Amino acid sequence: MGARLKGDWRDLHRHLHRLSGGVPEAVKRAVAEGVHARTQRRFEESRGPDGRPWPPLSPATLLGEVGRDRAKGGLSARAQRRVALRRPLIRTGRLKASIGWRVAGNAIAVGTNLVYAAIHQFGGRAGRGRKVRIPARPFLGLTEEDRREAEALLLEWLSRR
Repeated sequence: MGARLKGDWRDLHRHLHRLSGGVPEAVKRAVAEGVHARTQRRFEESRGPDGRPWPPLSPATLLGEVGRDRAKGGLSARAQRRVALRRPLIRTGRLKASIGWRVAGNAIAVGTNLVYAAIHQFGGRAGRGRKVRIPARPFLGLTEEDRREAEALLLEWLSRR
């Protein structure tokens, strides 16, 4: 005993045949560019792919960057402004600028080749004797917006076929 379906299967067959050739390079590039743009935006928003804000910089990090105003025993007005405006992961801009994307076959990759990126993505211990704890500030990853855009691009491509 089995099941037999009757009807016109030409439409389904045509769609399956189109899919056998794979998703066009232009669609994969558009998805990768969108993921890349949203990854860059996370640096400006100081938020992870899940939408949660990154932990703030520690006071020790901030003081180490601006130094002390020795004459007054505190921070100068200029240093205070700098501290107030300082965002995590954007000291020199090198990490953000290193984020790139690539399409290879059916894979889309967005990432960086900087060795120190991992400690910021996942957190951990660093420094001499691994005494400094760096909190995770994830910047790589897919968001719901990424998934929705990829789905929309794929559906648009399928509807044109």
